[in-house]
Amino acid sequence: MREAHRPDLALRFRRVIVDVGGAQVWVKGPAHRYPRQVPETDFQVRATPAVYPVLLSSLQEEAVKDHLSTMISDVNDGGGLHRATLDLRQRGQPIIHIHLREVPRLLRAAIVIDDMGNDLDAAHKLFDLNYPVTFSVLPYRRFTQIVAQEAHRKGHEVMLHLPMEADSGAREMLGQGSIMIHMNAAEVQRVVESDLASVPYVSGVNNHMGSRATKDAPLMADVMKVLAAHRLYFIDSRTTAASAALDQARRQHLPAFYRAVFLDDTQSVPYTLGQLQKFRHIVEQQGVALAIGHPHPTTIAALAEFLPELEEADIELVPASQIVRLPEIAELHPPARRQ
Repeated sequence: MREAHRPDLALRFRRVIVDVGGAQVWVKGPAHRYPRQVPETDFQVRATPAVYPVLLSSLQEEAVKDHLSTMISDVNDGGGLHRATLDLRQRGQPIIHIHLREVPRLLRAAIVIDDMGNDLDAAHKLFDLNYPVTFSVLPYRRFTQIVAQEAHRKGHEVMLHLPMEADSGAREMLGQGSIMIHMNAAEVQRVVESDLASVPYVSGVNNHMGSRATKDAPLMADVMKVLAAHRLYFIDSRTTAASAALDQARRQHLPAFYRAVFLDDTQSVPYTLGQLQKFRHIVEQQGVALAIGHPHPTTIAALAEFLPELEEADIELVPASQIVRLPEIAELHPPARRQ
């Protein structure tokens, strides 16, 4: 087999894994983070007990189709769980190595970076992290379109960071395209539609500020009806514990979730690292959680240090859209107070 063909074959096996396992598998590594990159031919897979045996069998069947010989070591990993190494060869030549491990459940985390669109240099530094953080972009800012377009091109998910009225009434901080409590349904629709048009490639929305607006349930219902018409998802940033936004999103049958941790209320690397550790513990307890940060230099530095640790702990970092569609989040509700 030509060396150039090995990545194509590896990509085909990755697709088999995802097609068979769906949300119950995780293919680790750079090709999972950025599908446009050339996939590695030696990769790690995590699978739940529900799909592990079927997945192992499917990989063997695929190897037969491609006329590959398969050497398998399948051992008990303790607690009734298994791990296997599949060494796929052609004429004795190693082609692909798949390391498959059975885990009780998959742990998933999403990190949304708010306030994008003001600082192009910060966006490039976040791109360089090479992890699938989700970009929430403010409408009508200097670099709104450039950041959204570049994020999408690099494989990142883009959200609209929808400005909403705060208790402080600081309208100058909200900027253009803000949802205010005096608005009727028609005004809400006009503002949201305009904001969505200003940010390319939007797949979801979260609130920017909004400690006053998100407490207004009828107003939030009007917002969610517009988002539902566009088949978007919603993340409640929870700038107030009294927010009605998540409840109204769920009432409109939007895929929706909430922020568990703010990463950078204090702008220092030690503080953000501490918040990331707190976030990790919540993921390990619940199985899934979402954190929000901002494009501060200290936040970017902390993420660069921490994200490899997250992956080593077998916690998969995913776009926000994957979190909101997991069935288990229906049973999760935010705490009574802001974290």
